[in-house]
Amino acid sequence: MAIYDYRCLNTAGKSIKGIIDAPSTEAAREKLKARGLYLQTISEVTGRSRGLLRSISFSRRRTATFIMTRQLSFLLGAQIPVINALEGVIDQADDEEVKKMMIDIKEKIKEGKSVSKAFSDYPKYFNQMYVNTVHAGEISGKLDEVFRRLSQMYEKNQALVAKLRSALPYPVLMLCFAFVVILFFVSFIIPTFAQLFADFEQTLPLPTRLLIGTTEVISKGWWAILILLIALFLVLRRFYRSEKGRLYFDRLVLKIPVVKKLVLDTFKIRFSYTMSLMISSGIGIIEALEGTRDIFRNRTFSDTLNRAIDSVKKGEKLSRALSSNPVFNSSILGMIHAGELGDRIPQVLDSIGQNIEVDLTERVETLTSLAEPVIIVVIGLLVGFAILSIMLPIFQINQIFM
Repeated sequence: MAIYDYRCLNTAGKSIKGIIDAPSTEAAREKLKARGLYLQTISEVTGRSRGLLRSISFSRRRTATFIMTRQLSFLLGAQIPVINALEGVIDQADDEEVKKMMIDIKEKIKEGKSVSKAFSDYPKYFNQMYVNTVHAGEISGKLDEVFRRLSQMYEKNQALVAKLRSALPYPVLMLCFAFVVILFFVSFIIPTFAQLFADFEQTLPLPTRLLIGTTEVISKGWWAILILLIALFLVLRRFYRSEKGRLYFDRLVLKIPVVKKLVLDTFKIRFSYTMSLMISSGIGIIEALEGTRDIFRNRTFSDTLNRAIDSVKKGEKLSRALSSNPVFNSSILGMIHAGELGDRIPQVLDSIGQNIEVDLTERVETLTSLAEPVIIVVIGLLVGFAILSIMLPIFQINQIFM
């Protein structure tokens, strides 16, 4: 079955466009006619057009995956067949590229592919962990339960990302405000005093000269600074994309004070939730570790899980396999070990994730509250220096006329 782009007029005479799946162009025309639409143009979506999915940003893909998973969880939980559930998701999709993808997945399942195999054709949206979990749900006959758990996990991840992002707007806004104030002083106030002192053949105070000198360097050499920044960005990006550079930056993040703790806690939360989901869905420890490893882009974390996978393959328990890395402290390892003894690893991992998430939320709130006075002090120093640069010439002018 093919996918078609169309442009039509509705009964109100308004032009609308969208996509539709049908076995032929004529069938697509009939479908549109049945909806009360007057066809203007229609064309088949080719393989090249479907490739546009690759251009969608990572954050947009992540949000789309979360929404699709939540919708499938609800529809399958209502005992709706998979094909009908996918059709429901397609009808609710706002993004045309996502809609094309879901139509393609639906058609592949109709042709006899398994759900997990159809999803695996779009790794940008559905990573190996996601596909393996869906596959386990198919084998166990609990596909609705698996999508419910996937939805819960994505919801927790979305909430975690939102908490971390909520700490950023205020500091950035305050620093931008300070920059605007200083720019106003430098652009309109200080040049007036500079000309006045030049007329009186007087030397400006040192703070004023420093501020004016900095301004002149930026105003006259902005193009050179811009070229330098662009060149630096390109070099760093190329270095980051290399194997050695990626590893260097991934390790560097874990050496920055404050940031290190936030990154490590985020890793442990996502690790715990993902492992809990996969193991509770019937996936083995090794496959669960491999699926969990694939969701992390930081090479340090990937290497940590690779070592754990090797240890488990040699016959070691999960708690023992994770003990070789300082990322997991004795408290977490002890809880995992207790879960192994009681055959309750998924429940224990989920509990670990919840506990760390509570601690992380409190830490983010504390850092945010501490950031406010620090930023105010920094802004006060910057603005104070600018005001001092203005006031000192005024005092000197008073002395000239006295």
